[in-house]
Order: sequence, then structure tokens, then C-alpha cells
Amino acid sequence: MEYSIYDRILGGLVGAGTGDAMGAATEARTTEQIREYFGHLVTDFETPPMDTFGAGNKPGQFTDDFSSAFFLAKSIVDNQGVVDQKAVQKALINWSEHTVFFDRFAGPTTRLAIRRFKGEEIGETKGVQLVTRQATNGSAMRISPIGLLNPGNLDQTIADAITVTMITHDNYLALSGACAVACAVSRAVMEDADVYNVLQAALYGAAEGERIGLEIARDVAGPSVLRRLELAIKIGLGHGSPEEKMREIGDRVGTGLHVSEAIPAAIGFFAANGGDALGSIIGAVNVGYDTDTVATMAGAIAGAFQGATAYPEHFLPTMESVNGLDIRGLAVQITEIAKKRMKGGC
Repeated sequence: MEYSIYDRILGGLVGAGTGDAMGAATEARTTEQIREYFGHLVTDFETPPMDTFGAGNKPGQFTDDFSSAFFLAKSIVDNQGVVDQKAVQKALINWSEHTVFFDRFAGPTTRLAIRRFKGEEIGETKGVQLVTRQATNGSAMRISPIGLLNPGNLDQTIADAITVTMITHDNYLALSGACAVACAVSRAVMEDADVYNVLQAALYGAAEGERIGLEIARDVAGPSVLRRLELAIKIGLGHGSPEEKMREIGDRVGTGLHVSEAIPAAIGFFAANGGDALGSIIGAVNVGYDTDTVATMAGAIAGAFQGATAYPEHFLPTMESVNGLDIRGLAVQITEIAKKRMKGGC
């Protein structure tokens, strides 16, 4: 198929949305519990069980992961493509006012930041104040539009990803994870992308995000995103079937809330499935634990790599209808800005 940057950008959005919506049905379960409940591995939109966070969602409905990415992208587009603190804060406030996405799903770190954006006085807590709880996947889950806006320009991607991340997750591990995802998406959207150079971009983003983060952000306890990412890629490119690799990534890397688990796992699933758009999501959705977030990131990378046409035809109209969001329209707007940036226009 002839290369189309619009198709790649739309693919990044469709992939992220698909991962979120599919993962909402499997979140917090193990692989065995997923099989037991659904009778099979989940490969399409399902109604989330009543005992999970997504209870009440319809098949194809988003949680906080892609919905926050959508509002972030829309705010940046409305800001003529400029990524600054004001645009990010406006995006998060706007998103917080859409209760269907925010009230049940938003994480504690982002909630606290939004309360401050709205002018609420947050008193300092007494006792030891550490930021371990801020080293989560909350910023990386919504960072993929930054990669879509900066095709092939990894250093600008990192600069923009840091601007976005510092507003809510100002620690070096969160920066490392967000930059890894954003850089993978940035490289994946290019015509000459292959699995290898996308993975190299992710490693570069993780390393640079860590380096810069140690200079400008807060230190925080926790495993290195970069080292876990190296492990996830090794597993993903190793021997075995995609399902065997899925289980090994879940066992050895982890797929939980911490940034050093979710981000390496997402990129590991991209590697394990050879960049396949749907296969990367299926691995992330069925591994268990924080499946919607991991699948959102894996889907964003794989979707940008293969394009929107790699997904079943009903995915996009289902998501647009159920969520009331114009994903195609947003892709058009992002594409206009991305093309200008590629030509050095903004």
C-alpha cells in the first residue's frame, strides 16, 4: 500500500483507542481469568465485567487512557501545534469536565494536579514526602500524540514530551517512560520505519528522558525504565510464539501501574508481534493487570507503524459513535501540523 502519513497518524489514534477500549474489559484480571470469563482471548471490543474499573462501559468505550490523549492532542491542535504549559493544563481541565471519562478512571497524581490548575489550595502534607506514587504510567498513557505531531524528529519529541509530563509527573522515571513511548511513535509514523528503528527510538527516548530528568526533575525510587525496556525488547525479539512472549513479559517485566512495568511491556508487545497492529494490542489486552493502559501505548506505536487500514473496519466507527469523539477529524488536524513540522514550518 502506498505510504500515507495521514493513514499512519490515524492509525496511531485508532490503535491507542482500540487498546484502551479492549483493555477496559480485561483490566485487573490474569490471563487465566480472562480466558475463564470470556471463554477465549479477547480480540475485539467486549462489555467490561461488572467487577472491574470499566464496569458500565459499552464495547468500544474509552477510559482515562485514550480519552486524555485525545483532549491533549485537541488542545495542542487548537494552540496551532505549540506544546506549552497552558495548552496542557487546558487539555487536562477540559478532560476533567467530561465525567464519563474522568470521574471513574483518573489517577491520583493527575487528579491532584488538575485541582491545582483549577486554583484549589492544596496544603502540604506532614511527614515524609516522597514521589514514589508519581512514578506511574499516567503521563505515558496520553503521550502518543506528541510523537504523531513530530514525525521522525526525536529530539523535538523529547522536548515536547518533557513539557507535557513535567506538569503532572515531575520525576525522572516518568520522563523516561513518556519519552520512550513518544519517540517510538514518532519513528513509527515515518515511511522508512521498521521494527528495529522503532525500538531503537524507544531506547533513545528512555535514555534521554532519564538523563534530562535527572537534571531537571525529582529523583524517585524505582527500577530503571531503560533497563526494563532492554529486557522487554530482548524477550520480544527472542524465541517463542507471541503468546509465550506475552506471558514472559508479564512474568519478568510486569504490566502494572509503575512506569518501569507498563511502558517497557507495551514496547515489548510491539517487538513480540513484529509490529503487527492488532497482534500488539491483543498481547497487551490478554496479559492481565493494567491492560487498558499497556494496550493503549502498544496500540499507539503499532498503529502508527502499520496505519489505520491494518485494523478491522468496524473499529473506528464503533469508537467514534460510542464515545462521541471525532477521531478522523483530529487525525486530519494533526496531519496538517505534522507536515508543516516536517518541512520546518512550525
